[in-house]
Amino acid sequence: MAIFLEFIISFIIIILITRLFKVKSRKKVVTVLVVVELLLMISIPKTLAEVPKVTALVGNYESVTVKVTEQIPAGVLKEKKEVKPVAPVKDNRQGVIYLTFDDGPSLSITPKILDILKKKNVKATFFILNYDGKKEEIVKREVNEGHTVAIHGYSHDYKEIYQSEEIYMQNIKKLQDKIKASTGYNATITRFPGGSSNTVSKYNPGIMTRLTKKVVDSGYKYFDWNVTSGDAGEARNSTDVYNNVVKNLSKSKSNVVLMHDFNGNTKTLNALESIIDYGIQNGYTFSKITESTKMVTHSVNN
Repeated sequence: MAIFLEFIISFIIIILITRLFKVKSRKKVVTVLVVVELLLMISIPKTLAEVPKVTALVGNYESVTVKVTEQIPAGVLKEKKEVKPVAPVKDNRQGVIYLTFDDGPSLSITPKILDILKKKNVKATFFILNYDGKKEEIVKREVNEGHTVAIHGYSHDYKEIYQSEEIYMQNIKKLQDKIKASTGYNATITRFPGGSSNTVSKYNPGIMTRLTKKVVDSGYKYFDWNVTSGDAGEARNSTDVYNNVVKNLSKSKSNVVLMHDFNGNTKTLNALESIIDYGIQNGYTFSKITESTKMVTHSVNN
């Protein structure tokens, strides 16, 4: 565009000068052309090439290198970098298994689960509760080994946390701050105790309808599940846990598996490696939940 504009301006100026000064000789016309070109080079910077090249993508920002040639007063090749926001890439993969563990960390079960995950090179997501000094080392290990540490809540007491929106938000913010102080990691993934479809909160009518919006508006992403192990309920042993999980896996969806790593839950501990082996042998992939993962949620009942 700049070259075309320069050509038009040059042509107009040459016509005006040759007619104004009655320039007829070819030599004088060439001289006029050179003078006009020099004037344009000084007064009109132009871009000969501006081809964005993405060189890096960090978080929700990309670094773009742009090469330009400007005539000021002669052609000089320059490179400049621009950082601009881009839409985050959504992780909405089908046939992926997200192993999630609620209600930890525990001293007896969580370290052994971490050992299995490390052995199988699988990343998972831990929706944790408040923890003391000994358990803090487990939380640090979860972060250091590349898992997602997510917020279940500082407290799991239904009668307490669902009294109001303010109390609930304080419950997750308090744990978020503690996780960051312990590990430096800013947790923004959360799961409602009882899930977003819970009815234990009905003593406060409509609280879940309000909270599901409030949590997202406050910068968090919440996840329910679409595969349950039954390890906190009907599953009697590790075989039941295994069967409950594998029979509900599907290649046509993102499989968010609900399990627990509370003290004494040997049912899940003993089933975990077999569940992972089944997934690998049947063409599934394993991943942790991140900020780019599309939310998997239930229908709200309150």
